[in-house]
Amino acid sequence: MRTHTLPELWDPTTFDALRRQLIPSFDLLYGSAAAAVAMTVPTGARVLDLGGGTGLLSAAVLDRMPDAEVLLVDRSAGMLGQAVDRFRDNARISTQVGELTDELPVGPFDAVVSGLAIHHLEHEEKQDLFARIRRVLVPGGIFVNVEQLLAPSPRLEGMYDRQHEAHVHAAGTPAEEWAAGRQRMTYDIPADLDSQLGWLRAAGFAQADCLAKDWRFATYAAWKAS
Repeated sequence: MRTHTLPELWDPTTFDALRRQLIPSFDLLYGSAAAAVAMTVPTGARVLDLGGGTGLLSAAVLDRMPDAEVLLVDRSAGMLGQAVDRFRDNARISTQVGELTDELPVGPFDAVVSGLAIHHLEHEEKQDLFARIRRVLVPGGIFVNVEQLLAPSPRLEGMYDRQHEAHVHAAGTPAEEWAAGRQRMTYDIPADLDSQLGWLRAAGFAQADCLAKDWRFATYAAWKAS
């Protein structure tokens, strides 16, 4: 069970502008997620975006699948307010305030996606969420997660961190924003990639694979059996 409560970690009004500065290979990671969904599900798919925030990942999916119906769930009403503004002309988009540990919205969904949110859960909560996601998917449905990882060893974790910081500096991120990012990372509970792929298989997914990776950031996917 959850033993900690997350504060409001981001300013919703500046969230989008900082993504590419703080997340290496942002377009590769989010584009790979959207491509996997588009190659798996029908064009008018029903999609659930967990930790949907301001709608960045949903926007990537909709760029590939403009007829999709998307429900964004996030703990922050402020973040979802930005999503409502982003999609104000799209009647197929809806939002719901909720925690990742809450009961999931009623399915079935053709796809469930998440972007940089699940690493805030305890590992047991991640495994429970994976099982619950599988249950709300249609047969043959897909779960895609853009995620921040833990390296498989302390030595590699140090390398992950140096590479991340090099990207942040090269992107021209203001020092105060990187300091704030470092503070936010103290609330993270990342898991290594192999463990997460194993948890997905243990949850009953037929296949699980990493689609894209840039050191501590990756996009992985899992498919429910048809």
